[in-house]
Amino acid sequence: MRRPSLILVLIAFVAGGCFSGYSTDDSSRDELRVRRGRFVRELTLTGEVDAARGEMITVPNLPSWNTSIKWIADDGTEVHRGDRVVELDNSQFTGGLDDKRQAVAQAEQELQQKDAEAEADLLQKKLDVETKLANYEKTKLDAAVPQEVLSAREYEDRQIKFKRATVELAKARDVLRSQLTAAKTDRANLILKLESSKRELQRAENAINALILRAPRDGIVVLKDHPWEGRKIKEGDGVWVGFALAMIPDPASLRVNASLPDVDDRKIAVDMPATIVLDAYPSTTYTGRVAGISAVAQENTTNRQSLRRSFRVAIKLDRIDPARMRPGLSARVIVQREAIENALLIPRGAISKKSGVRIGDCNELDCVVLSGLKEGERL
Repeated sequence: MRRPSLILVLIAFVAGGCFSGYSTDDSSRDELRVRRGRFVRELTLTGEVDAARGEMITVPNLPSWNTSIKWIADDGTEVHRGDRVVELDNSQFTGGLDDKRQAVAQAEQELQQKDAEAEADLLQKKLDVETKLANYEKTKLDAAVPQEVLSAREYEDRQIKFKRATVELAKARDVLRSQLTAAKTDRANLILKLESSKRELQRAENAINALILRAPRDGIVVLKDHPWEGRKIKEGDGVWVGFALAMIPDPASLRVNASLPDVDDRKIAVDMPATIVLDAYPSTTYTGRVAGISAVAQENTTNRQSLRRSFRVAIKLDRIDPARMRPGLSARVIVQREAIENALLIPRGAISKKSGVRIGDCNELDCVVLSGLKEGERL
């Protein structure tokens, strides 16, 4: 009983194996058939998300045309309007800041001291005028006594005292007026000195504040590239007036800037459709079109030893995804150069399987058959 069962199992196993092998071979042969379909000639470029517009942060006008970066926000930092983005070196202004503050304090102290001295001096001069005035009034009354009542000597003595009191009163009043004028002039000079010291201090403080560059709007900080070192600018870099440090991009102006190798010159043109894939989100695709191609190929800024040059290609996006698209994100751009409908195609991996076949353009998956094969033919 056991032997017939074993024989049946072996027969089933052999038959199943034979059938399985036949099915796999037949399936693979079906995949390697010549077929007709839509052939798209593509060219893949590399690039990154960029913004066409934005608020630029540059080195302002300075007493000296060059300076260095003391601190700078990280690339991609989210900021709000008024937040600090860049702080330039302020050592040339902070060095004399204490001296300027001390000059202001000293000028204020001199003014206060002079005011106190002038007030005391004027009070003394006013008191002297009042004393002289009282003496003048007394001698005036004495001198008004008729001559018939007094002796000649006493009358003459009273007249002399009145004249002397009149002169002394006039003199005291002149001294008071002179003191008032001198005090006013001295105070005006001290105020000018104080204001000049304050202006010097304010100028130094404004220069220091001007070296703290703040965000003009809410957004993301995009650091600019160093002109010749092929990297983002960083702390310690030397900069000069007008140097572009960073940008707060306008999200509505996002685009993709790609590089077209010079060996592929004229292989793409403006208005060709493109598919964009962000390297950070490979499962999501976006569509767009070639908006512009630079007229001149530029050298490689990241590797100046390389002799290869590339054209700058601007890709306009059909839809902007602000939640994922950020300036600086690397992207792959697949430009559709040409589409051929109902083309005779074979899989790219089957090119060497048959001789005497003329092959045309190829993409990542298929090649166009020019001659030597017919539709439906197995390879």
